[in-house]
Amino acid sequence: MSELEKASSNVKIKFKVALIEHGMKQVELAEILGTTPAQVNRALAGNTTPKDIEIQKRAAEILNVEI
Repeated sequence: MSELEKASSNVKIKFKVALIEHGMKQVELAEILGTTPAQVNRALAGNTTPKDIEIQKRAAEILNVEI
């Protein structure tokens, strides 16, 4: 596994844990962020498009996750 794949996996795990700790589902997070559940899923999976990175940053603020 490459370093990029490891980093992506770590981001995904952090967000999954944070969602569980907050009792929140990706659908609810998508509503808060004003985007689609599919877009949130891609972003939280560690995609690196500018839009995904912006969603990651906003989600990290909401969920108190350090990325």
